[in-house]
Amino acid sequence: MVMKETSGICSMLMRKLLSNFSFTLLHLLIASAAARAAEPRPAWQVEWEKTMSAAEAEGEVAVYVVDYPRFTVSQFQKAYPRIRLNLVDGPSGPALSSRLMAERRAGKYQADLYIAGQGTHVSVLYPAKALAPMPAAFLLPEVKDESKWFKGKHRFVDPETRHSFVFQGHRGLYISFNTQQARGEEIKSWWDLINPKWKGKIIGYDPSIAGVARNVLWYLYMNKFLGTEFMSKLYGDMQLTLSRDHRQLVDWLASGKAAICVPCDDAELASAKEQRLPVESVTHTLKEGDYIAGGQGVISLIAPAPHPHAAQIFLNWFLSREGQTLYQEHSVKSGQRNANSRRTDIPKDVIAPEYRLKDDSVFWENGPAVDQETAEATKLLKAILAKRP
Repeated sequence: MVMKETSGICSMLMRKLLSNFSFTLLHLLIASAAARAAEPRPAWQVEWEKTMSAAEAEGEVAVYVVDYPRFTVSQFQKAYPRIRLNLVDGPSGPALSSRLMAERRAGKYQADLYIAGQGTHVSVLYPAKALAPMPAAFLLPEVKDESKWFKGKHRFVDPETRHSFVFQGHRGLYISFNTQQARGEEIKSWWDLINPKWKGKIIGYDPSIAGVARNVLWYLYMNKFLGTEFMSKLYGDMQLTLSRDHRQLVDWLASGKAAICVPCDDAELASAKEQRLPVESVTHTLKEGDYIAGGQGVISLIAPAPHPHAAQIFLNWFLSREGQTLYQEHSVKSGQRNANSRRTDIPKDVIAPEYRLKDDSVFWENGPAVDQETAEATKLLKAILAKRP
């Protein structure tokens, strides 16, 4: 009898203890949730949600863009279904910027963002005061964080260094050769091209035409190890033959009519390699350092913008880790083999090693004065060519 009474008392005590424990635990959970709810949210998150609400009310964003993979529409819509992305394509920076400026002159402000090569951002839109300062539009911490980008900093190319952001950059491979006439390892410096055996055997795309050849011209002119003396020897003494036909140049190189090309088109070279023709590029860093090319990888906010909040959302998404990873992957799939993002915290497997930026190499990049510097280089080139027999 005593044992039964003792057992009953213990059972009652246990139930009471469990009840008290459950009540205390529930009270603690409620208090913890209330405390978390009372904690102030980070300022960036508050601003982001406020901007998102305004962007969804605007309902759309218009991005004027050159040579851009269409994947962006589906990927952005997946992330932000309440903001319709309207991509306005252009065949080139000059053509697209001309359209944008014509619309503005007619009082039609339809563009929110502009993505193209550096030239028209700096020479057309900036002088027209058509660009908005960008740093204040960076809302996400991962976009603001400069340590996530090449050399640990954001790169802008406009004179005020706050309007036109460079998100892409790759090593320029500007010397290609016929593998039956030359070896890549024998070219360790640009000066190795100034060799009597190459006289009359070097070809290249006409630098007077906008594009890669003009980048090469700028690089040769501005590089302190090359400059006027080197240009005079390459374009003058070596009797370099110029052409405005990319395919013709690669045909000449592959057939052995020429031994070296400065530069040949990457896409045409890739096509020739697929056909197993004897062409290759110098992929190692030369003594004078690398040239970093930005391609069509510069983005600016347009001012005034018809959808300013939606423009901010797109900008932050596009420059985020997710956005740049998708941009890089889909650009390569669409044929832009060198579409290397300057973000350093994303996978680079899709980018061929020769195009990736090297932290430890000497490199040259043009800036806001590129138009003036290129004009000087072009004037020098014309003078050199005029002296040739």
